Amino acid sequence: MHFLERRALRLMFGCSLAALSLHGQAEAAEAAEAAEAAVTDSADDSAAVASEDTLTSDIIVNGRIDRTALEMERNAIGTVDILTTGDIATSSNTGIADIARALPGISTSYDQGANQTAVGEAQFVTVRGFDTSFNAYTLDGLRLPQVAGDSRAISLNLFSPFAIGNISADKTPGADKDSDSIAGAIDLHTPTAFDFTGNFSRVRALGQLAAMAADSHQPSLGGAIGVDTARKFGAGDRFGVYLAGYYEKRANAAQSIAAQSGYVTTHRNVGTTRDNYDALSAQGLQWNAFTNKVERYGATGALDYHGVGIKTYLRVNYARYNNTNTMNQTGLRSELTSNADGTSQPNPNVANGGSGNYNADGVFVGTGVNPAGYFRTEDTDQKLFSTQLGGEFDLGGGFVASLEGAYAYGAYNQPNRIEAAWRGVGYGASGVTVDLGNPRAPQAVMAPGAAAYVSSLDTPGQYYVQKGWNFDSEKKKTLRGNLHWDSEGGLFRSFEIGGLYEDSRREGRELAPDNTRYVFSRPFDPRDVNGLPVSQLPGRTLTDFIGAYPARPIRVVSRSAIEDQVAQYVDSAGGTAGRVSQETLDQGVTDSKERRAAVYANARFQAGNLEAMPGLRYEANRFAAHYFEGSSTAGGSGAFVSSSREYDRLDPSLLVAWRPSDRVVVRGSVRSSYARPGFNDLAGPATYSFNDTTDELEYITRPNPNLKPTSAWNFDLGLEYYGGVGQYLQVAAYYKKLRNIIVPTAGQNLLEDSGSTVTTFMPQNGLGGSAKGIEISGRYTYDGSEVPFLDGFGVGGSITWQKTRATYALADDDVRTTSLPQAPDLIYNAGLFYTGARFRANVNYHHTGRILATVQSSDPDIYIQPMGSLDLGAAYELSDALEIGVSARNILNQHAYWTTVGKSKRYISNDRNGGYLKTGSVYQVSATMKF
Repeated sequence: MHFLERRALRLMFGCSLAALSLHGQAEAAEAAEAAEAAVTDSADDSAAVASEDTLTSDIIVNGRIDRTALEMERNAIGTVDILTTGDIATSSNTGIADIARALPGISTSYDQGANQTAVGEAQFVTVRGFDTSFNAYTLDGLRLPQVAGDSRAISLNLFSPFAIGNISADKTPGADKDSDSIAGAIDLHTPTAFDFTGNFSRVRALGQLAAMAADSHQPSLGGAIGVDTARKFGAGDRFGVYLAGYYEKRANAAQSIAAQSGYVTTHRNVGTTRDNYDALSAQGLQWNAFTNKVERYGATGALDYHGVGIKTYLRVNYARYNNTNTMNQTGLRSELTSNADGTSQPNPNVANGGSGNYNADGVFVGTGVNPAGYFRTEDTDQKLFSTQLGGEFDLGGGFVASLEGAYAYGAYNQPNRIEAAWRGVGYGASGVTVDLGNPRAPQAVMAPGAAAYVSSLDTPGQYYVQKGWNFDSEKKKTLRGNLHWDSEGGLFRSFEIGGLYEDSRREGRELAPDNTRYVFSRPFDPRDVNGLPVSQLPGRTLTDFIGAYPARPIRVVSRSAIEDQVAQYVDSAGGTAGRVSQETLDQGVTDSKERRAAVYANARFQAGNLEAMPGLRYEANRFAAHYFEGSSTAGGSGAFVSSSREYDRLDPSLLVAWRPSDRVVVRGSVRSSYARPGFNDLAGPATYSFNDTTDELEYITRPNPNLKPTSAWNFDLGLEYYGGVGQYLQVAAYYKKLRNIIVPTAGQNLLEDSGSTVTTFMPQNGLGGSAKGIEISGRYTYDGSEVPFLDGFGVGGSITWQKTRATYALADDDVRTTSLPQAPDLIYNAGLFYTGARFRANVNYHHTGRILATVQSSDPDIYIQPMGSLDLGAAYELSDALEIGVSARNILNQHAYWTTVGKSKRYISNDRNGGYLKTGSVYQVSATMKF
């Protein structure tokens, strides 16, 4: 296979291969010119022509650019959806992921492990709701380094609409696109000077208010500013330069409710919780308050030359995202603790004839009530730099060659993973029962004495403070290109060969906070320093909360106070961080390399109105890693291990388009594809989480170096109709046959020596699966022919319905069939809009259906319940140089995330999986000035 990689490189150099992205940009420019001509020649498009030189000509709905995007979709041989970004006036979303949801079939997801759901904006996007590993993500055609989480998805919160020109979703990529794109390929396009008809400079600014943060008297304001300019110069305007820079800073708050730990069966000795889904009991509750301060900034630049027979370009992009994330938690645990003299609290159930957490009738009532507090930071610092240099050369005779070299660097840093906990002696005379009557706001039911005990924030004292960190980086070097030949007619219209070579180096380092723990003195554990209760630390106590107010008040502790503790007890000379051995630090290091080589060939045939493009692509992947594999017991030993994987793929494809008229397009495609496992799914040190009170092992997260890539055969069929300006209907049906699907699993094992349960999270290959669905999108703008008053009004939207199946074996005798993890059964957008000469407005609703999040062995699976958001916006052009806008996001104040144990809404999940979380509404004002 190494021979084939060398042959791939020789082929690229020998043929002076072309850069795929520039070729696509050239096609886009030609489509734009065609669309401009069509608009100029149409009397119906007079409003769009009048807007051409105004401040928002690149984002006017139903104007030239919007129509150009439709022309690009229409002229493509595959199924492609394109969304123009940059309209800050009528959109309250400043994150690209949330903006991308306007595309048909696009849904979003989060890195729940880093509290990303509380930030108030989505992080990842995916085509038709499939797992992010099923998508290929590019910036101007370049595969970017991994900068967040454990998947290959690109964290889109790095990017801003101030710097991204459009987002395209290619749902049937051919051989010239990456094969690891079962769902499709998502590309972010940065503008160039040749994307605009003239020179301009522009300033866009906005201000935001986060309603939930304001209501809870937390920092709630934010704002952003973006500046960009495009200039063409030189003889014949052959040179073009585009520059953009942006800066955003905002604050928000979030609140969530979750179950404490996992569920148990309501009745004793009846089997697993999975087998007794109709009778489960929670072991306590947690209430969480989040505050976030987000800072996003970056710059992009493009230098192009369009000469006779040659086009060259230079692209440079830099993006940075910082989130200062703080979580304060109050909780009630159903557990007994030790007395001051070290003896255990008596079990009230046993005293009344019961056993453990069950009364004499064998019904769960809990034993004791332990009030608890917890503080955690999940700060993230993400950065991305990429540069691309390439050119396209006309060799004559219909041959065009191009070549591109690129370098990209991405880093994901969590420099401040600070944790603090408050634990003490619980109330032992009676327990706590969780009333799940309202699944969004469960209640803690206790005896009067227990309620009085837990309502005081004067106890317990602080248990510990600790700090860890995590850092991942990847450097990616890419060489790619193609040789393209076009004929002037006949059946055989074009032929293209090309390929790429990628070399990636990934480095990871982490230190679990548990390794630096400083423990304070408690009644039953004397130490040097007494731990203070939260009531004696700077901060404020919230007076209201989502649902019903907690049985134990929630205290938002001053972050600076905990940071002072870290400085004094952890980071200082002689602090606990200085006692971490070099061996422990080395155990958090992962070093991995990955190489990917690809060659492809495709041809285009045309007979009348029928166009066909068969293709064949070969990809060779080489992955190797070195990391520490530790023991699953506290204090256990381990060793450094190496692992490697090789994936070789030969994927054919056939794309067909039939255009019986100027208004109708029928599409079909058959293609083979696959999905590579993520870096962290394949390699890296396992992580262990221990109970704060008993120090017993509770959770293990480990990679699976034996994972196979998921493979798929994809079948697509589509019908599209294009009417007048702002009028179209697109229908697509698809079917995917999958093998070796990767399933996020959680296995529960009972430790015989302690009676506690350990949950191990590890991805596994399933046996197979399938997905079949239908997707409909359309837009209708009324031309005012019969009712002039309604001229400019319109409706639009999309709906994606699918049925997915996944079969997997958790054990030899446990084979299951469920829906595909991460794939919702329903995604839809619906909107009303108005576009006039100076005023435009819209109201949109986005909905994502229920999602299977995690497969569990003896517990019910974890599901994400349906989510929706109603957004609106309006903009008015005061002059040709100035526009103002107002917008609002989530005006119905719906939840941002809601995970449950099982499909129904009956059992709210624990906070590790998310629980019920709201981020509130966001209101925005904006101004755009062009000169």
